[in-house]
Amino acid sequence: MKIYLSEHIAQSARERLEEKFEIVDNFEHPEELDGIIVRRVRVTRDIIERAGKLKVICMHGVGLDTIDVEAAREHGIPVTRVPGGSIESVAELAVTFMLALGRKLKYIDQGMRQGKFDHFGMAEMVGNEVCGKKVGLVGCGHIGLRVGEIMRNAFSAEIYCYDPMKTVEECRDIGCQKVDTIKELFQIVDYASISIPLLESTRNIINAETFEEANPDLILVNTSRGGIVDEDALYHALLEGKIKGAASDVFAKEPPEKDSPLLHLQNFIATLHVGGSTEEALERVGNCTVDNLLRELDNYQVARE
Repeated sequence: MKIYLSEHIAQSARERLEEKFEIVDNFEHPEELDGIIVRRVRVTRDIIERAGKLKVICMHGVGLDTIDVEAAREHGIPVTRVPGGSIESVAELAVTFMLALGRKLKYIDQGMRQGKFDHFGMAEMVGNEVCGKKVGLVGCGHIGLRVGEIMRNAFSAEIYCYDPMKTVEECRDIGCQKVDTIKELFQIVDYASISIPLLESTRNIINAETFEEANPDLILVNTSRGGIVDEDALYHALLEGKIKGAASDVFAKEPPEKDSPLLHLQNFIATLHVGGSTEEALERVGNCTVDNLLRELDNYQVARE
């Protein structure tokens, strides 16, 4: 059997694959593939329709926005994912962003490299503690809740949330105060973390209107998906002081162009979709992905017998 795999996966997971399958790193002959494992590569309708032997598509992660799930369903091909494998890693990155922006680490680090400062104690280096602040969650899934848990337990933060799928009582049960709109959330909190999937209903859900009446001291972090935040609107909000700072691990185009105006702002931190890129998370997710592949191939074989 041939399995498509072109992206980095934990060595232990790769070795398990190599014991049983021939690994292919391109889509030149999709008709020969029995299984597909992807992290970021797109699996289009064209690839699915050409892959006549395909038995399973496995997402190395949780988001399915790079896979044409509808086309797979039409052709009877199961699509698997690994929810929960990178919760801790992504949540830790979100909290790291909050701390780094609150203490102006990018500004101070770059200023020192450029010889901008000749003494310490300058007013522009003064940051903020996160202790006791108000933290907003855009989405109360596993990652959002873990961010809230860390901020509440470690920093005594008050947790607010926007999640249309949860009632006031459900939010209270998980230690959050429910807010009806993102716009209202951004007016209340000092820090906000985005943890929702990219759907047509969430595309550019955070936009110029959202920032218009935001708390000017708001720090916004996005570790979910590019396309949820309107990047042009975010740039102007940061430039014009409508919010204090922002960080994003994800972009509409990854990587963003090097001349993207966001990348040149002192109050913006960028990373390249590394939320789940820790050794621990990759071990969990990689091996769960292989488990999913083996299970679906076994199911296929049993169905034929």
